[in-house]
Amino acid sequence: MKLTIRNIILSAVLLSLVCSRSFGNDRPNVLLIITDEHNFRTLGCYRELMPRWQAEMWGEDAVVPTPHMDRIANDGVICTRAYATSPVCSPCRAAMITGRYPHATGVPANDLVLDRSIPTLADRLNEAGYRTSFIGKWHLGGKGKPEWAPKVDGGFEHKKFMFNRGHWKKFVIEDGEPQVGARRNGQPIYNLDGADEETFSTDFLTDRALDFITDEDASKPFLTVISYPDPHGPNTVRPPYDHRFDSLRFKPPRTYDTGLPPPLWLGNPNAAHPPFRGSLMSSYFGMVQCIDDSIGRILDRLEETNQLDNTLIVLTSDHGDLCYEHDRHNKGNPYEGSARVPMIFRLPNRIAAKQVYKQPVGTVDLTPTIMGLLNLADNPNDHGRNLASMLTDTSTSNTGESEVTFLRNAGQKPQWVAAIDSRYKLIISVNDDPWLFDAVDDPDELLNFYRRPGTEGVAERLAQALKEYGEAFDDPYFENKKITDSLNSILKK
Repeated sequence: MKLTIRNIILSAVLLSLVCSRSFGNDRPNVLLIITDEHNFRTLGCYRELMPRWQAEMWGEDAVVPTPHMDRIANDGVICTRAYATSPVCSPCRAAMITGRYPHATGVPANDLVLDRSIPTLADRLNEAGYRTSFIGKWHLGGKGKPEWAPKVDGGFEHKKFMFNRGHWKKFVIEDGEPQVGARRNGQPIYNLDGADEETFSTDFLTDRALDFITDEDASKPFLTVISYPDPHGPNTVRPPYDHRFDSLRFKPPRTYDTGLPPPLWLGNPNAAHPPFRGSLMSSYFGMVQCIDDSIGRILDRLEETNQLDNTLIVLTSDHGDLCYEHDRHNKGNPYEGSARVPMIFRLPNRIAAKQVYKQPVGTVDLTPTIMGLLNLADNPNDHGRNLASMLTDTSTSNTGESEVTFLRNAGQKPQWVAAIDSRYKLIISVNDDPWLFDAVDDPDELLNFYRRPGTEGVAERLAQALKEYGEAFDDPYFENKKITDSLNSILKK
């Protein structure tokens, strides 16, 4: 086989990178992969841990293969009770990148501006000598859309391919600068517009990440955040993923059109449920598999350059997508499909393979935990927990008294707050009685177990935890009389 001059040069560069990274820097790199509006049931590694009737929510054998995400989980630890601290884009991302609850970040709702007096993950790793980059959707710089290289950038040194917000499907480079490739009357739009394996958003951002992680500056470890705007709607994806799953026999989930009255905390009780469309699920699966294939390319490149086992890989999402469960699309409420997210960690030198962490985790815990896994100093002002020791030894962390994580609705006005342990979820709202979900006896979350026989003391314990959370972190939602009255009614009985 003849080698072109380009291939010879590329091989030499890769060999140089392998050598320099083998004998030079030994501090772990960090690759944080964030997806957007990602239902945890679309990952094979999560389905493997569920009974089939839970894993195949949209019909028998209606699943999407995700071998590369599964590889990360099989080589590390999978968190089975991970939740978006506030299940909407901006507030969750703010908690994720700062380790503080959304109300303390300046971003309790979408399209607000991150308080830059708070040290982010990038700020901390810049100080530790990392070269930092953010590639993809940021959504913490205000209303700019798309706003490439936003003014408020969280301290990331390399931000050329960071855009503030939007769910664009096609990107191009014009005059050396990134642009949305689909336009109408000169304005960027979400159309595919013939996007291919180079210009489709997932592929384009992956290529930019590959450029950064194989940069010639091997003297510094990297923090690379790649933030995909998919599988958030619109549910469109490039060929061949656009019709790859059309043959699956999609069915509405069991919780769709049950006839049961919805909880009042869900919102408008008269809201019409969306008509079930299997074609939208097919496209959603296609977006997920396109992301998975891109992750496979990144893993391959890290392996080629001898960086894979010295890179902390974290995969998570800013919130889920109900995908028709409970007659809803999207997110914003405490149901599992909305609030529960994938969360996986891989770092072979610290985390043994095939670990399962069953205690609750919030996305607010992400930055403190990454710092802990890198053996770097905690920030005493963090709200989130450093779970590094628990994730590296799940044999003991899954036993004993359950941990608790806390959720709140996005926005400036209180609607609901929630406390979640390894089995139960307590929801306190301004317009409903307390609700208690039991993940063991009712994983579909159709029934209210509050005050049911067999749950004695559960609501009281979680209510007390919520009260302590509100006091410790000055959450203004706990100044609302309806929320405090509801908590006190539980604690007095």
